[in-house]
Amino acid sequence: MKLLKIICTILFVLGISVSVISQQQWTAVNSPTGNDLWNVFFCDTLNGWIGGDTGVIIRTSNGGISWNLQNSGVQNFIKSVFFLNKDTGFALSWEFDKNPPNYYGTRILSTTNGGNIWSNYLFRDTNLFLNTIYFTDSQNGFMGGSEGKLYYTSNSGTDWIRATVDSALVSGFPVEKISFVNSSTGFAAGGAFDIAGMIWKTTNRGRNWRADIVGPEPLNDIYVTNANEILCVGGDYEYGASRITTTNGGINWNYLEIGVFGICRSVDYRTSSEAWIALGIVDSFLVTTNNGSSWILRPAPDGAQLFSLTFTNERNGWAVGKNGKILKFNPDITDITEEKANITESIVLHQNYPNPFNPATRITYELRDSKFITLSIFDILGNEITTLVNEKQNTGIYNLDFNGTNLASGIYIVKISAGESNNSGIKATIKSAKMLLIK
Repeated sequence: MKLLKIICTILFVLGISVSVISQQQWTAVNSPTGNDLWNVFFCDTLNGWIGGDTGVIIRTSNGGISWNLQNSGVQNFIKSVFFLNKDTGFALSWEFDKNPPNYYGTRILSTTNGGNIWSNYLFRDTNLFLNTIYFTDSQNGFMGGSEGKLYYTSNSGTDWIRATVDSALVSGFPVEKISFVNSSTGFAAGGAFDIAGMIWKTTNRGRNWRADIVGPEPLNDIYVTNANEILCVGGDYEYGASRITTTNGGINWNYLEIGVFGICRSVDYRTSSEAWIALGIVDSFLVTTNNGSSWILRPAPDGAQLFSLTFTNERNGWAVGKNGKILKFNPDITDITEEKANITESIVLHQNYPNPFNPATRITYELRDSKFITLSIFDILGNEITTLVNEKQNTGIYNLDFNGTNLASGIYIVKISAGESNNSGIKATIKSAKMLLIK
């Protein structure tokens, strides 16, 4: 069934892509390279940088009218780029030889003249691969990467000190992105496939972080609106694209499977309510106009596979991806309603949270119309453990708390059936999801 779901979703994505003939909201611009491009960063509307394979760094100083290659001084792909202003910037590159494969860790790059000259050095832990770098000012910066390790500097990167991470449930999952609200409070996102999506939070300038599981799949990007409102995106190839949000600074998180094939790679807001997501190998964007309550699938021009995007304001946005593709947002086309994806189902079963759990977890499902609902828990052998719901329910979102105190560690299945009556022979829809109990 999972394979069938993926195949159907791929066909759906392809159907959307070939059916749209209206003018594109994104247009391709001339690129000076054919190498894959992994990240794009603008410090203002004029000055931007793109990092890619084989040490490629491209710069514009005129708002993308022209893009020029810079000499990064490294030969391997640029994992992260961050600039404080048009002069001061930093980048990360993984150090390795392809033939034979030998890995040496992460090289840290820096510039004080907009990238005309880059200097670099190999980070001291050669077993560590750093994914993200972020600075709040010219002195204070942060890095995160493999093994869930986070570092901070207070002297522009001359010294990097490992931060303390409090993780009561899990440790060692990669950190993918970091973002700060102010000089003290910051968040990081990451996780591991088929295990957990993770959020790290600091309130003391990155010296100490607390890690929490917020979903079942890893998170690749994070957008911090303010200290309370945060959006993270990720997913996997089994369950597709997903997002999590909080409105209270991470005390509670809301997890949602968006319902399309693909993994969310990058997210940014164009307006206060309109956000865009790059879907990586799927040649499409996801876009919301209601702050993430629902998402619309939009095709990328020329079948572009996009890994990173950013908006500098409502009229200027950039996306980059495979084979050197650079796209510019067209501000004269803002209607995004005519290609809305028809992904509405009568019932939606969300992944339980937290997952893994010990001993309690919450199960959430949505009804789009009135149905007779039966929701039960089974063990991996198909034995029914308990029935939590067996009644007719109206349209709405329902939350159930399940406690596995008396159960052994292992995989359990939550199954929900929706029909017109409690006669199992005429139930119309069945959904299920795996839950992992760890003691």
